[in-house]
Amino acid sequence: MSEEPASGQHWTGLVIRPDDWLDNDLLAAIALATGTTFERLGRTDVGIVFVAGTEQIIEVECAGAKALFLRTRTHARSVAIIDTVNRHTLAWTESMLRNQLSLDTDPYGLVPLLMATGGATPEPGTADLLQQALEHPSEQVREAVDYARRMSKAWTSFFVVS
Repeated sequence: MSEEPASGQHWTGLVIRPDDWLDNDLLAAIALATGTTFERLGRTDVGIVFVAGTEQIIEVECAGAKALFLRTRTHARSVAIIDTVNRHTLAWTESMLRNQLSLDTDPYGLVPLLMATGGATPEPGTADLLQQALEHPSEQVREAVDYARRMSKAWTSFFVVS
């Protein structure tokens, strides 16, 4: 899901392949699509931050997964970035990952699922799945959801001031 938190920015995310990154070609394509040039600000505890004014793209890695967290002025700008990323690499949204996830065979798939929210509130279907995981008879599933939720708390509070 995407949302506009108190900062007034539009927050969303997109999971990419672990071996992909925001290289110069992808940054140039994003600049062409948005009219905005993102520049690398640096690395934080959460990931590598690229900024353009008040907008941010944060490349985040966790538990073998990688995502791009988008903090843009509008939903339309987020969509333009997502469309550009999709033209350059494989990428997965929250709903795509949720539809593929099996708690019994891949409980740690909850980590990239929450990464796909980009720090925004999960969609209702994801929230329901998290509740199912909390109540799951398998200890491994309950540990996985606990880990994913603890990691997502760091993502939701993350905000870079450039």
